[in-house]
Amino acid sequence: MLDFSEPAVWWYITRASAIVAWVLLTMSALWGILLKTRILRGADNPDWLKVVHRFISSLAMLMVITHVVSLWMDSYIEFTVADLLIPFASSFEPLAVALGVIAMWVMVIVWITSVAMPWLPQGVWKAIHFTSYLSLFAVAVHSGMVGSDVGTPWYTALSLVLVTMATLAGVIRVVLTKRAAPRASAKEAPAQVSTPAVAQSPRATKGPDFVAKVVARQELTPSIVELTLTPVDSDHEVEWEAGAHITLHLGNGTERQYSLVGDPADNRSLRIAVLNTGGPGGGSQWIHDHVRVGMELGVDGPIQAFPLKAHHRYQFVASGIGITPLRAMMHSIPAGREWELVYLGRTREDMAYVEELEEQFPGKVRVWASAENGRRASLPSLVDPAAHVYACGSEGVLSELEKSVAPDRLHLERFTPIDRSAEHTASQLSVTWEPTGQTIDVPPESTVLESLESAGVSLNASCRRGVCGSCELRVIDGEPAHMDSVMSDEDKDEVGVMYPCVSRAKGSSLTVSV
Repeated sequence: MLDFSEPAVWWYITRASAIVAWVLLTMSALWGILLKTRILRGADNPDWLKVVHRFISSLAMLMVITHVVSLWMDSYIEFTVADLLIPFASSFEPLAVALGVIAMWVMVIVWITSVAMPWLPQGVWKAIHFTSYLSLFAVAVHSGMVGSDVGTPWYTALSLVLVTMATLAGVIRVVLTKRAAPRASAKEAPAQVSTPAVAQSPRATKGPDFVAKVVARQELTPSIVELTLTPVDSDHEVEWEAGAHITLHLGNGTERQYSLVGDPADNRSLRIAVLNTGGPGGGSQWIHDHVRVGMELGVDGPIQAFPLKAHHRYQFVASGIGITPLRAMMHSIPAGREWELVYLGRTREDMAYVEELEEQFPGKVRVWASAENGRRASLPSLVDPAAHVYACGSEGVLSELEKSVAPDRLHLERFTPIDRSAEHTASQLSVTWEPTGQTIDVPPESTVLESLESAGVSLNASCRRGVCGSCELRVIDGEPAHMDSVMSDEDKDEVGVMYPCVSRAKGSSLTVSV
């Protein structure tokens, strides 16, 4: 048995925990880089890979804590708590120990903010996460200055391997994610038109997140046009995952949401496909008539309200333009997973990407064109009883799937909201805006969003119907009454969010924040 009163035991624990922590930290950084660039796309989907990344990071943090505790328990050097927690407090190798302390606190902050990532602004989390490279550098210098095994062949070899891996990870990160913006489509020259000013909806309270230029336009079908946009700011990266969508601020004063159809690994461009519905809102009609290569548009997002989760077997059901979020998902599915696409439409000529998908995924795509088959598809006979079903399209198709697929296996994205007004009776509500502590009364005839805006709270809000997800707020206290159609109520409660454009509270009060 180990005698923990023996100083040598703590010395060995200190050595082992330090080396293991260094290895795990390097692995965590490398894994994060591979996730970012999606080099591991053939291994599994981002949901499972993120779990592994968090597991490795948590193990590294555990080893760091073990290392610090064992140093405190080791009677040979006699570190105090201040020596181990405050930079330059130690008289023993003050610079080397200080680098270790700084690296530890950086790791703690990165780890805590990673756990709290769903509740942090993406820009804040991203900036903090980049400091993990500083931590790795500090750990490498710290280990080279005070490591007990410095100079031994095995330690030198391990150090070279770890430093080389971390350096290569950084190079991969820069080279593969700082790609040049795509060129304008060869089929269409840049339009010689003046760029319209980015317009706001009369009720909008915030401007766009960024401005993007249209660099390519392609007619997919007589009624569907594909646009490729890149941020005007060359330093702006657009991180997203399959199922995400963006909001466009259009020159006619409207805002419209469109699913992203490209490759999530491409953080320099955004691709959308727009069906010309000819509806009264005029958004899709305006895009088809006016948006050309060279034009600049305001963009919000990307927003993820339709995430692809890890399952062993998938079935995708697309109705018409509902193919757009599912196309990105199919390109994100690892090769070893079972899946198929059921693609429904009126005629093949009206169905975007149909030939491309059949060529890329032979044997996995079933196309049902009702005009060619003489009738609509019978969805119950097409549904895979063992798969998780991801569907997007017309309300008729989605409603039929809700009758045929168990709720825990069905994942939907809607274009139009469900009327859930019968589920909750609006009553007087008190909402506390957590950033300022301001308490706001919400009368029964007003929405939470409207009352917050009237009180001077500036929020993103686009569709205002409970579909787009742009007005998402964190629930700090209270129980929301979900009346939106963004995601399942279980998923919203799991991450602690609500959509104040239509949702309210089950009690008499809520505390919310961005």
